[in-house]
Amino acid sequence: MLKKLFLVPIFVSLFPWHSAIAQTARPADQVQYDLGTIEVAAPAWNHPDAITGKPTDDLFFEVLPATGKTTLSEALDGQLGLHLRSSGGPGAVAGMSSGGLSGNKVLVVKDGLPVNDPFTGTPDIGDFSTLQFETAEFWQGNRATLWGSSSIGGTLRLTSRFPDSGRVRVWTDGHGGHGHAVEASINPGSAKVGVRLSRFATPGISAAAEENGNTERDAFALDNAYLAMEAPMRRDWQLQMSSEFNRSRTDLDGFDFVSGLPVDSLTFRQKKIGSQFNTGLIKTFADGEMRLTHAFGHTSFTGIDEDNPFNEYGLETSRQRQAVSRSLVRNRQNWMFEVSRSEVRAENAGLFSVRETDAAGLLACESKIGAATILNAVFRNDKPQDQSAVETGNIALQHKVGVFDVGAAWGKSFRMPALNERFYPAYGDPELGPEFSSSAALSVAGGAGRFGRLEVSATQYYVSNLIGTTATTDPAYTWGIKAANLERARITSHQISLSELKLAGFSIAADFMLLDRARLENTRTQIPGIAARQATAVVERKIGPTTWTCRGQWWGSVWENAENTRSAPASHDISLFLRHNFKECSFEAGLLNLTDASQQRVVGYTRPGRRLTLALEALF
Repeated sequence: MLKKLFLVPIFVSLFPWHSAIAQTARPADQVQYDLGTIEVAAPAWNHPDAITGKPTDDLFFEVLPATGKTTLSEALDGQLGLHLRSSGGPGAVAGMSSGGLSGNKVLVVKDGLPVNDPFTGTPDIGDFSTLQFETAEFWQGNRATLWGSSSIGGTLRLTSRFPDSGRVRVWTDGHGGHGHAVEASINPGSAKVGVRLSRFATPGISAAAEENGNTERDAFALDNAYLAMEAPMRRDWQLQMSSEFNRSRTDLDGFDFVSGLPVDSLTFRQKKIGSQFNTGLIKTFADGEMRLTHAFGHTSFTGIDEDNPFNEYGLETSRQRQAVSRSLVRNRQNWMFEVSRSEVRAENAGLFSVRETDAAGLLACESKIGAATILNAVFRNDKPQDQSAVETGNIALQHKVGVFDVGAAWGKSFRMPALNERFYPAYGDPELGPEFSSSAALSVAGGAGRFGRLEVSATQYYVSNLIGTTATTDPAYTWGIKAANLERARITSHQISLSELKLAGFSIAADFMLLDRARLENTRTQIPGIAARQATAVVERKIGPTTWTCRGQWWGSVWENAENTRSAPASHDISLFLRHNFKECSFEAGLLNLTDASQQRVVGYTRPGRRLTLALEALF
């Protein structure tokens, strides 16, 4: 079954940021990519989105994972303001940015559990594949209220896909790599049990051009196992459980300290072992439901350099989260109450070991005001260990005027300093305070006659207490720099989206994002690594059992450094893809990254070059 992309009109905010009521309101700044191939119920550990603001209409859809792209970072790159860059291809760190904010200011939540690296705060989905997930939703703006810290630049929420009744898939990545997966599910009684096993290995790509002296290909291998179960219990109880295991190995480039460019390193590789276990209990009442959830994850990173033992490292992290929530339906209002506790244990071998907890309370409400207006409001209070309490929230209003949906919203979120920013020897500052961000947005969306659906939105971020580095002569900081709360940034962006356009048998969807201002207030310099202009367009044609898709992406020039003295040129990409369905199987072929491959590089971060990918999938 072909996958879908749902673009939800940006919804916007109104709320005094000193009061901090905030979170995801029904509209708009959620972008949802349906990465799955079957329809399944949302896992029990996800929140009831009807209250917190998940839209109900499918406003924008297209083929996404059926594009020949096997990694999640490549599949999502360039989609509606969400940009990812991988250094060296699959398995390498995938730097993420959105709306002018990047790195550790974007949160990734996998099956209800935040998975950002606690040492750097940066999310890494470099070894995630599209095969693993049912949906990938990106919530723009200050949407941290449901999960707490780290989402001042947005939240990418991933929901694992329940295994199909029977499926075998084999594919190539166009680099000489290959993958294979098998999955099956059974229904013993009223229960449902599914399992998926997959493996993917590739010789990879070089992270820099051969003319720079880097010809090494960064090999990558990934093994994944996933087991899930759903079972009804007595007296309106339902049990849902899942367990996942990942093991990967990546051969990484080194970096030249003078030029900052990747260089050959045949002796350095990174090994990663990760697991996640989720349990959810749902009790259904006449006026809502109660959910008891527990999620636990463990990750171990090991960097090995056979030539230089001082370049080796060992990082180990475990996370867990418990929550109890209760939803209530009251006439024209829906309510949700939740209390939760999360804990992170992290050890950087030879440097520091940390255990931290956070207790939080959440109150959310959706209220229908008349026949054409909906108000969503969420308030959250966090009490991090050894820190002052933090209040965040969001309020959003959506009103229907004729055929148009008009939205407004205002919210506030925060990010606690990462462990390296506080505790890394000769660099960290344990007295660092959290970063704060407030955002306001306006949107108008509606039918454009025979031209499909059009949406126009504007969003502004205001970030204070930015965490960066500052020079110091304190001998305790032997590198001459230390982490510090610095200045403020103001970011303004506009987005225009066109969807559901049918023309001469073709389906057309397009999106254009204009980042008007993304600069630091004190120095007036632009934030590096963010394209000021970016656009995406998709054209699809179905002819019988065959679907043809052409995808084009374009992004403007990018400043490479914080001083705005060096920039990377604008670039573009066009990919072609076809999928042909037979009776019980399908064939896929993709011609990817056909244009301008030599320019798709920013400070050594690059896309793979031109290539042909093939896949065969069979159901049984």
